[in-house]
Amino acid sequence: MISLDLTRWLIGYVRFEILGGSPERFYTNCARSGAYLWDIAPNRKGGACVAARRYHFLRRSARRAGCRLRVRERRGLPFALRRTKAHPGLWAGCAVFLVIVFSLSLRVWCIGVTGNEKVPVSRIENELALAGLAPGARRSGVNPKAVAQQVLLKIPELRWMSVNLRGSTAEVAVQEAAEKPVIPDQTAASNIKASATGQILSMRVFAGTPAVKQGDAVVQGQLLVSGVVVDQLGGSTLTRSSAEIIAETRRSVSVAIPLVSRREVPTGETFLRRNLDVFGASIPLTLRKKPGAGWRVRRTQTVVSLFGTPLPLGVYEERWEKVRTESDTLTRAQAQELAKRKIGEQASALLKKGRVKNMELTEKWEKNELRCTADLTCEEDIAQESKILLK
Repeated sequence: MISLDLTRWLIGYVRFEILGGSPERFYTNCARSGAYLWDIAPNRKGGACVAARRYHFLRRSARRAGCRLRVRERRGLPFALRRTKAHPGLWAGCAVFLVIVFSLSLRVWCIGVTGNEKVPVSRIENELALAGLAPGARRSGVNPKAVAQQVLLKIPELRWMSVNLRGSTAEVAVQEAAEKPVIPDQTAASNIKASATGQILSMRVFAGTPAVKQGDAVVQGQLLVSGVVVDQLGGSTLTRSSAEIIAETRRSVSVAIPLVSRREVPTGETFLRRNLDVFGASIPLTLRKKPGAGWRVRRTQTVVSLFGTPLPLGVYEERWEKVRTESDTLTRAQAQELAKRKIGEQASALLKKGRVKNMELTEKWEKNELRCTADLTCEEDIAQESKILLK
């Protein structure tokens, strides 16, 4: 029904009424002549509808029935276009619109990137732009395979890329490369050496020949377990040494804590600067210039999407906030607490395979700074593998 109504509107139709004579005889004559009528009204002046181009053929049937026809309504596209003849600007506007749409359809305006998790979208878009795929690029000048190959060479973290052009949209699907696991070489011969100076508390040798024993003092770089193994017959073979050697070590960590620090405090004065990004062009919506020193900025960019598809339309916003600099002075207790916390962080990063048994702090107060040195007594695994190089 919708398609039939649309067809009638496109070809145009008229509704007419019947004056005088015999309407029944008129409808009979129309049926015999093959005229197609619809929406026939029951009353005398109700009339019916007929295609506009077939209306003049009904006059012969009307004369035979002794009646006259009068048009009541004209509907459809032909009559609507006829009314626009007095307004040539509408036709000119439609022509310009069609030219603009056709010109815009020849370029790529929207780029969507999917499949990335670790590699940021901005990095991929920058490399795509360098490869020739950016908002506003001509579709005929973009080679999807060449663009994908060039970007893959620039971003080694990507394993695969596909660029598909659909109308004015470029769909970029990527797959990130999996990190290669570190597989130790089990066949390479190696020794175990001391990674730090200390006294051995315990030893667990899994492979190799021990060169020291529990209770011995060792220095950094000293051989602890040899990769040369002698069998019962006096023969020697090389093996990959493996051991866990716990030793008591001493380390020193120092930090400097400034007693006077500066921080920025908002004054409450703010203003916004906005740009409208349309088809790759930036149109300023705010004419205020960027301020000088004493201001900090936060930038955001909003892209307009239609049914999940990004459009070449967005708003770039800068929120400027005026700040003033204030000085904060730490008390002795606050400085000492901060120094202990920073020393603890450095000790945790330094001792990846151990713990701190004892800590002795030495403080040195200066005019605007606290220098704190910590002598640490640690318990850690000092076994460090060292490959045996054979010529």
